[in-house]
Amino acid sequence: MSKRYTLFLILLCCAVFTNSKAIGQDHPADSSQLHTIAKNMETAFNKAIGDQSGLYNGPAFLPYNFRSKTNANFEDTTSFNNGAVNYDGILYTNVPLIYNIHRDELVSHLYNGFSLYTFLSDRVYMFDLLGHHFVRILADTLNKQLVTGFYDELYNNKLRLLARRTKNIQEESSLQAVSSVFVPKTEYFLKKGTVYYNVNSQGKFFDVLKDRKKELKQYVKDNKIKFRDNPEQAMVTLAAYYDHLN
Repeated sequence: MSKRYTLFLILLCCAVFTNSKAIGQDHPADSSQLHTIAKNMETAFNKAIGDQSGLYNGPAFLPYNFRSKTNANFEDTTSFNNGAVNYDGILYTNVPLIYNIHRDELVSHLYNGFSLYTFLSDRVYMFDLLGHHFVRILADTLNKQLVTGFYDELYNNKLRLLARRTKNIQEESSLQAVSSVFVPKTEYFLKKGTVYYNVNSQGKFFDVLKDRKKELKQYVKDNKIKFRDNPEQAMVTLAAYYDHLN
C-alpha cells in the first residue's frame, strides 16, 4: 500500500470515529454516511497534496550505516533540486529530487518536507535533473553490455550517446581508522542501428563509426577537438557531425 493511501486511511478512520461519537453509540454511522465521509476526505486529501499526489508511491529511503567524506549522489549534491520526472506515464515538474547513483535510485521527500522515499525505478520512464536528461534502459539479449538502469542521454538523433554514471564504495585506511568513500565512474555507450557499443576511448568511438572515420578525424583536426580534455563534448560534437554526413 502506498504512503499516500496509508495516510488517507488513517485520516478516514479518525473521521469515522469522530462522526460516530457525534451521532451517539445507539446510532452508529451507516454505509451511506461512511461513503460520504470517505469521498469528502479523499477530496480534501488530494487538494492538500496537490496534483503530484501520484508521486507518493515508493519505499522509504534507507540511509547508509556509515559516514563518508564523500556522498553517493549525482554531481555530489547534498540537497534537493527541482526537476521533472515521468512516473507511471505522467510528467511531473518542480519535483524535489536527488539521484543516488550508487544505488541507481531516484529520491524525493514526502509533502511533509522531510520524510524521504525512493521512486519505484521500473515505473520511471525518464527524469530531468541539474541540466541532464536521464532515461531508463532495459538490458536485452542484443545489448548484453548494458545493464538495466538509468542513463544520461547526451545525444539522440540517428546515433544515440549515453553515459552510465555510477559510484562504488571503497575503503581507505589511515592511522586513525578505516573509512568508506564513494568513487565515481562513467561509461559511455553509442547506439548505431539497433546495437549499443562501449565507447570508453577515442579509438573505440572511431571504430564504431569507421565508415566515416577519415572525415571525422579531419573534423577533429580542423576544429582542434581534444578528447582528453572533454570526452563527452567531443563525442557529442562528432556524433552530430556523423549524422550530418549521413
